[in-house]
Amino acid sequence: MTGARFARGARHPLPASLRWTEAPASRLPGELPAMVEFHALGPLEAVVAGQLANLGTPKQRALLALLVSRIGQPVAVEMILETLWAGHPPRSAMTSLQAYIANLRRVLEPDRGPRKPAAVLRTCPGGYLLDGRVVDVDVRRFGEHATAGWQAWDRDDPSQALTEFEAALALWRGGAYSEVASVAHVAGEVARLEELRLSVIEARCAALLAVGAHARAVPELEALVQAHPLREYGCELLSLTLYRTGRQADALGVLRTVQQRLADEVGVDPRPALQLLQHEILSQTPGPQRPAEPAATPSDASTGSPGTSIPDADVFVGRERELRQLAAASAAAAAGRGRVVTVYGESGIGKTRLLRHFAALTDAPVLWGACPEHVQAPAWWLWEQVLRAAVTAFPGQAVPATLSELLAGHRWPARADAALRAVEEIVRYLTDIARDAPLVVVLDHVHRADPSSLRLLAHLADSAATSRLLVIVSYRAGESPALAETLAALARAGATGVELDGLDVDQVHDLARAVLDREVDRQAADELWDRGRGNPFFVRALLTQLGGVPDPEHVHPAPVPAPIREVVLHRVARLPTVAAELLPLAAVAGRHFDIAIVAEAASTGIETALAAMDAAVAAGLLVEDRQRLGWFRFTHPVTADVLYETTGRLRRLRRHRRIGAAAARAWAGDPVRAAETARHWLLAAELDPATAARAVPHAVAAARVADTNLAFDDAAAWWRQALATAELTDRARLDRYPLLVGLGTSLCRAGNHHDGLPALVEAMEEALPGYDGSGDGDAARLVTAAIAAVGELTSYPIGHGAIRRRLLAVLEHALPQVTDAAQRSLLGSCLAVVGNHDRGRRPGAPA
Repeated sequence: MTGARFARGARHPLPASLRWTEAPASRLPGELPAMVEFHALGPLEAVVAGQLANLGTPKQRALLALLVSRIGQPVAVEMILETLWAGHPPRSAMTSLQAYIANLRRVLEPDRGPRKPAAVLRTCPGGYLLDGRVVDVDVRRFGEHATAGWQAWDRDDPSQALTEFEAALALWRGGAYSEVASVAHVAGEVARLEELRLSVIEARCAALLAVGAHARAVPELEALVQAHPLREYGCELLSLTLYRTGRQADALGVLRTVQQRLADEVGVDPRPALQLLQHEILSQTPGPQRPAEPAATPSDASTGSPGTSIPDADVFVGRERELRQLAAASAAAAAGRGRVVTVYGESGIGKTRLLRHFAALTDAPVLWGACPEHVQAPAWWLWEQVLRAAVTAFPGQAVPATLSELLAGHRWPARADAALRAVEEIVRYLTDIARDAPLVVVLDHVHRADPSSLRLLAHLADSAATSRLLVIVSYRAGESPALAETLAALARAGATGVELDGLDVDQVHDLARAVLDREVDRQAADELWDRGRGNPFFVRALLTQLGGVPDPEHVHPAPVPAPIREVVLHRVARLPTVAAELLPLAAVAGRHFDIAIVAEAASTGIETALAAMDAAVAAGLLVEDRQRLGWFRFTHPVTADVLYETTGRLRRLRRHRRIGAAAARAWAGDPVRAAETARHWLLAAELDPATAARAVPHAVAAARVADTNLAFDDAAAWWRQALATAELTDRARLDRYPLLVGLGTSLCRAGNHHDGLPALVEAMEEALPGYDGSGDGDAARLVTAAIAAVGELTSYPIGHGAIRRRLLAVLEHALPQVTDAAQRSLLGSCLAVVGNHDRGRRPGAPA
């Protein structure tokens, strides 16, 4: 039956592509109880004895994530080394790997005896494996719930299917295996799980439709289609849901958009189900079915975007000032002083959401027209929606003949005089409706409107003042040159403007708490605000990506969600070519950058670069620093993040090197910029040994500046990076001694003698002639490091542990080989100090 799919509560068929090709195996009843439970559908977690385990360093976590992605399968050592060190393992890689394995075994089996074989993380020929018989993982439970949902759907039980699908999706906390998601050995599994997650989302929305929960389905399907516009089943569901809720124009718009995308990007036609749905909507077979709700009144009349009812998921926070401005304009219009109000701001700032909320609050009838975002609107499309809604909402109002012809599908008059008369008739029709009672006309996204619709808007603005008509126009500034003339006409007619900025930190906190329906850590809210600068769309997308876990440690480093990425790339693509090419390089330079450095790195003249920056500023992507001449920053940090993430890794590193070279020339001798210069060189260091060799001195310079500023922890971090980078250089010319002395000194000054003293001892070993089997050495360096190490003993009791034994061994080995009397005397004194150190400790004190 053709119309069956339209009936409220009808069960929409799921395509076979949504089903698992192979259901994941469940744990058998006879298997051993799980000793460890892993959560891999997001940042990796391990639950041991009911407690979250501390999984250690990033590399150790990445190792475990790789093993979890292949539970029950051996993972070769070569694959592990390639994963952890990006194909370039250092000489010490095997030692580090063995330490990671030992640490993980202690964490995963804390009660295992000293010589008892490992039961969870086992050694196998050539590698390691996690024993699938004694561990569990949320990927398995996700599959079980999804399979149960599809089985319930096949039994014609959509309520149970919805419960199972929601249980499956609730397990997701972010990207699967996020620690190693981009690694070749895991990327295939991540892609498979992501495809299954999207399939479950679509199946859940189909179940929502089957139980009549259309309002819950619409926002989720809109987000899904925006993030994945080529998923035909998602587009089919969204179109069907919009049609069922009375939004026929929007339903057809979705189908036209996907049809155009498939033709342009893939070169194929939509599948027959979409073509059939389009035919049924156009023929209205049968009419749209709404969920049970109060009968519509004139104030509910709306097409395109919604009328006055707001879905439960449509959370609204803030905007008190803007709502007061709209309420004041509405009161003035109701008193006979008609108004035109423009609402403008960047993409995602909440213009449509504000207008929805205002429409829900006003008592006046609301007529709504909107331009589609992804397809070119036909002429008069904006007004056709408004006028159709007006004819429906006010059946007693006489409809001019010209308007009747237009709504019947006749062409707009071609002659200028006839077109002007038609415009006059439409304006008179709307103002007559608003003569005795207030009327609100909302025109959303007019930056996409055709010139004819804009001329009618300007004409209406001149006549609104003598009626009770409130016209609210929303647009994105700077996205339509054709709109500038219309805005000037509206200004001459007395229009007022409402500019939307980002939410403040408190409002972002309220939004996160409302969306997640739970209390949110204030630090996490601050991080969300910082990354999205209060843009509600960005904040919501970041919250969705986090899977509802407001963890401040995961807000900032997480990859940018796909909806934000698509919005940013779309805005950048609209820029002039030079600006679109220069912005990704600027993103590598940083969220806050010097245009002179970027221009030099791009081999572009400064005037050309400044012209590109002007275009980006006009588009709202950048703002100019008013304090530092020539500096710019990205309006939203996520914009820089998107451009950085979408640049290939090799190209990114090469750009870091070019920026580092430009910065080194421009900021030579400037201690304030030493850290920024070093950051770029260190990020580029893995390109080749020569680049690594150039990066080490910059890291040393940054460390010495931090030492001078008494920022000893920062200095130690720079020294560590210098040492790590030195390993990438030509080892025959590697001099680790000054780096070790610097690291040890900074650590000790920071109060970390436990790590600082071993670094100084290692420096002594580097300088000791013949200590490592070679004949090289430098007695002066040895003495310097020895004095530095012994000098720290006055504030740090080393007892009789490994550090003291190691220090004694170096000094005893060195003393016979040093021939200079003064140096021998100094070393002898150091040896005596170490030998006698802590002898006066009280008995029983820990060594």
